[in-house]
Amino acid sequence: MKFNGQDINQVAVIGLGMTGRSCASYLLKQEIVPLLVDTRVGLDNSALKQEFPLCEIVLANLDDIDFSTYQLLVVSPGISIKQAAFEKARAQGCIIAGDIELFAHSVDAPVVAITGSNGKTTVTSLLEAMASASGVKAVAAGNIGVPVLDVVTDKSIELFILELSSFQLETTDNLHLKAATVLNISDDHMDRYSDIDDYAQAKQRIYRHCETPIANRQDSLTHLIDARGQSFGLDCPANNNEFGLKDGYLMQGEQQLLAVDEMAMVGQHNQLNALAAIALGKYVGLSMDAMLSILREFTGLEHRCQLIPSSDGIVWLNDSKATNVGATLAALDGLQTHQGNIVLIAGGDAKGGDLSPLTQSFEQQISELIVMGKDAELFSEIRNDAHHVESMQAAVMLANTFVNAGDIVLLSPACASIDMFANYMERGQQFMDAVGRVNEY
Repeated sequence: MKFNGQDINQVAVIGLGMTGRSCASYLLKQEIVPLLVDTRVGLDNSALKQEFPLCEIVLANLDDIDFSTYQLLVVSPGISIKQAAFEKARAQGCIIAGDIELFAHSVDAPVVAITGSNGKTTVTSLLEAMASASGVKAVAAGNIGVPVLDVVTDKSIELFILELSSFQLETTDNLHLKAATVLNISDDHMDRYSDIDDYAQAKQRIYRHCETPIANRQDSLTHLIDARGQSFGLDCPANNNEFGLKDGYLMQGEQQLLAVDEMAMVGQHNQLNALAAIALGKYVGLSMDAMLSILREFTGLEHRCQLIPSSDGIVWLNDSKATNVGATLAALDGLQTHQGNIVLIAGGDAKGGDLSPLTQSFEQQISELIVMGKDAELFSEIRNDAHHVESMQAAVMLANTFVNAGDIVLLSPACASIDMFANYMERGQQFMDAVGRVNEY
């Protein structure tokens, strides 16, 4: 296999989750039999042995493995490449890459990419729907849906739309993009990055080989606005390279595109998402009429400010995907015009993040705060009347005592879910199930 101008045949795949298994399958199709490595030493690898009978499988600490004979280490995004084992491998001449980098060496069709702390799944899914409505066969992949290497050889695909995490971008050096955006940057993954600037630099790697960078002009940490660039924001656009809002309309320059009250999605954060998707789609030639039509019917995604049907007149919103402070702030910002009470359910694993940016919104918008999970006490530091509970069922039952018809109960945790739940989907489902039980009483 040719990779970075070299003939590569000695490859190790590190991390054997969905992405790692996809990489292994791809390499086998390139007639390379990789070494498969996982640091979960207690992992039951019987299924892996059946799936990859030709491959040696090693379960061990990375420091205990000799990679000196390997030319390429393909590292899954959940594994930090800042570990000593990778520094040693680089010093020995080994290339460190991820699945997106392998994809970059193989893809023929145009590619656009989206990253950011919040909203990237919504924008990616929205853009895929816009492409379909425009008659373009597109696929959303990467950090969403299917792994990129599972679809890279499909010659019928006319446009790849990639959702990329900072972890994926760390191991990507040669991804050429028609257009790309960093939607926003907020405190997240501070257990993996030294500070927010370190995190932002990882995100901005998306612009390295990008024809048209599209930045959030109101978030300086997303910026790469130059002669090539376009931008979006909630302010009035100054020219045709800017997308924004004016007098209740989505705008490009001075052109009115769509009244925001015609959008199926609610909240200013979703207006920003719509503007980013339009900017990306316009650059790759999607039909503006088709894109605007999708905005009239696209209601958003599960666990992202998802409205839960209820019979009590209370607005129950499932925003379980809000796994960091920025996402919760975005949800609250989108509800600024609400006239009734807002009860917020939050908490979980803060991942070392700073919760203090929530202080003003908590004081001005939240009538009651209910917290749970590993870092519940951190919320009490910024709102000393927070109510502590031990389960989602208890949180919903308590919230129900604080609200009347027209009020909002918002699950927007500002934290990861792994301390109490398998993932954010399970957390959101438990919330929805609990709301259903409350409505039965």
